Amino acid sequence: MKMGAAAIDVAMALNYVGALTVEFFYLPGNNREFYFNEVNSRLQVEHCITEIAAGIDIVKQQIKIAAGNQLDIGQNEVILSKHAMECRINAEDPVTFMPSPGTIKKLRYPHGPSVRIDEGIYEGYTVPFYYDSLLMKVMTWGRGREESISRMRRALRELRVEGIKTTIPLHKAVLEDEDFLSGTYTTDLLNKPELKKKIIENTK
Repeated sequence: MKMGAAAIDVAMALNYVGALTVEFFYLPGNNREFYFNEVNSRLQVEHCITEIAAGIDIVKQQIKIAAGNQLDIGQNEVILSKHAMECRINAEDPVTFMPSPGTIKKLRYPHGPSVRIDEGIYEGYTVPFYYDSLLMKVMTWGRGREESISRMRRALRELRVEGIKTTIPLHKAVLEDEDFLSGTYTTDLLNKPELKKKIIENTK
């Protein structure tokens, strides 16, 4: 609640109208302290998670605002009814994070309930090294965190991208990690030797 209120204070101070993202750093612990990081005057790549959880088309609302219209939904009407998660699939080495440009020789998307794919690639597409390495966003959702994780595991098992290296093995390893599953992880998770070992195993 405090973080949300702080974000609103930033928007009000800027007299901002439109889509705005306010980012904070959060320090886990008893004090639950957070610190301002930055403001992005646009939608974030992760906006789809909010759309799924709240059942609101944020892009549609953004266009309405840009056209001079008012929001047709109030804050008290925003209800998060689902737990959603997103895996960003990048054309990168899953261990070193070095770019992996090249031609996609085989591509198969996952299907099934509660799976959303935002993509712009196809078989035969050549991934350049000039731009962001993002290939697609895989999103799943469920009634709770465990259900959305289970569905993401299934989606990643079905997903096939051949011809280049991707971060799929990384996501698979994270989704099996005990710290991640317990919710006690931080960004230091990626430095765990056990996790790196699992990532390498997943690439074979």
